Amino acid sequence: MASTSALAPGSVVGGIYKIRRLIGQGGMGGVYAAERPDGEEVAIKVLHERAAKDPGLVARFNREASIAKEIRSPFVAAVLGAGKDNDGHLWIAFERLIGEGLDERLRREQYLSFAEVAPIIEDALQGLQAAHAARVVHRDIKPANLYIERRELSPQEIAAGEHDERTRILDFGVSKMKAATPRRNEPSLTAFDATLGSFAYMAPEQVRGSARVDGRADLYALGAVAFRALAGRLPFDGANALTLIALKLDRDPPTLAQATGEIWPAAIERFLSKIMARDRDKRFASASEALEEWRNVCGVMGDSPHHRHSSAPPGPPAPDDVTEAVSGTHSDE
Repeated sequence: MASTSALAPGSVVGGIYKIRRLIGQGGMGGVYAAERPDGEEVAIKVLHERAAKDPGLVARFNREASIAKEIRSPFVAAVLGAGKDNDGHLWIAFERLIGEGLDERLRREQYLSFAEVAPIIEDALQGLQAAHAARVVHRDIKPANLYIERRELSPQEIAAGEHDERTRILDFGVSKMKAATPRRNEPSLTAFDATLGSFAYMAPEQVRGSARVDGRADLYALGAVAFRALAGRLPFDGANALTLIALKLDRDPPTLAQATGEIWPAAIERFLSKIMARDRDKRFASASEALEEWRNVCGVMGDSPHHRHSSAPPGPPAPDDVTEAVSGTHSDE
């Protein structure tokens, strides 16, 4: 196979997964709709041949499979299997999700009402709660890694008030598993304290180096996602990664009022100020604590969406991901 060529429909990966069609393709690999012999639909991520020759990318790919298997949550995309087949393809099989990435929705809508953002952040916090309980730090929370799944509800689920959308966390390729007991000289993708993740959403301490970040870096990133979705722009605008780094290290994030020129309820401003505090010790101590406070915010905001009252729309959003130029990582496959 060519380094970035798509697998042909009808190809079999892993001995049992028949390729139906290409869903998406990036620098590291392709994602395909596939089917098991029993008819179950799955998504298969296959590493490109060229990427498979890079030990670092292979380690990242394998890490995504092994770490994601440790997390059991309806708010995290489940890994069904992984391996290397007789043709040399490295693959990971995920449950098949139908819907769209939050990044796609934001490109289409530019910004969302609070009523639309509220369940997305609540679901993501529950996913982070499960990941952190499994000692996993994601390190690359951003709109592209939050997938809004469309669900077909049963009458019982409808009666119980279930939502027909659920947000699932994707891509644990640059995640970190914290050992229950710290060990010296443990092999790691961050052995050289490399900066991993997407600068636009990255916590200040992660900008300095990813090796020692904890779950509070994920909370910061999710706060930046909420800000971007509500304001229609990122907390910090920068033409390049170096500008973003300087802003993150030297300034507190702006308020929604400063970003949009409108008055927002104090509850949401306080929440965003805390979850995106420059000093991680001033953030929520855990995803559970942040989730409890987010639910309080939702109660204060009520059922009515927050609509803008200004006649002028917000300025054009900054690019959501400024990464490879400085970090050398591949966070958008």
